[in-house]
Amino acid sequence: AALIGAFPTSAGPAYVMLALKENALFIATSAVTSLASMIAIAPFVVSIIFLAPRFNVFVTVGGAFVVWALFAIPLTFLSWTPMTAMAGNFAMYGACFWLTRKMTFTFDDIKSTKPRWFEMPLRAFVVGLFVAVVVTLSDTLGTVGTGLGAVFPIVFLSLTAILHIRLGGAALAMTMQSALRVVSVMIFALLALHYGVLGWGKAVGLSLALVVSIVWATMFVLLNHRKAAAAKAVS
Repeated sequence: AALIGAFPTSAGPAYVMLALKENALFIATSAVTSLASMIAIAPFVVSIIFLAPRFNVFVTVGGAFVVWALFAIPLTFLSWTPMTAMAGNFAMYGACFWLTRKMTFTFDDIKSTKPRWFEMPLRAFVVGLFVAVVVTLSDTLGTVGTGLGAVFPIVFLSLTAILHIRLGGAALAMTMQSALRVVSVMIFALLALHYGVLGWGKAVGLSLALVVSIVWATMFVLLNHRKAAAAKAVS
């Protein structure tokens, strides 16, 4: 679930569709805004980790959105370069990793309900619709609005609602604790997209971003598998 939430399932398609519509400079500039906007994703995820075990789904989703807006909107008024955006991300994610390092949840707190048939189609429709709106309005939004919209946490918000209702706040918090580590790869993928598009064109830039995401996700899965095997051997 953490991989599903953190993998660029909305930003990826958004930039692929933008590449069919806009020129390389627009894509590269938007990627810098997206990179800077990723600074807001870390506190957004942390807010879910803290809110989910304590409050219902409405408070969790609403509170997380407010936290995202409080960080994301001011970021759009600043002038960013790839390096300053990377520095901001390193500082923010480092702080959020530290804040959540000792948080633990027990499986006794996890509930389970049968998934409803419409959950996944509805989630896919909402994400797809949002991506289509961002791409369609890219000329109106400009590079700043498009870059911000491309990494808006629509996937996280929909996953938060579904998991909170189906499994409860504790399971959601556990998922987001892992997702916080996985989603950090987006900063490297966006950096690869920016320089790849400027240096070698849109196709190469998008391919580099995808490769970075896949490699990071694979490493995360293998690391978790090793940790699980080690824990099983100790027990």
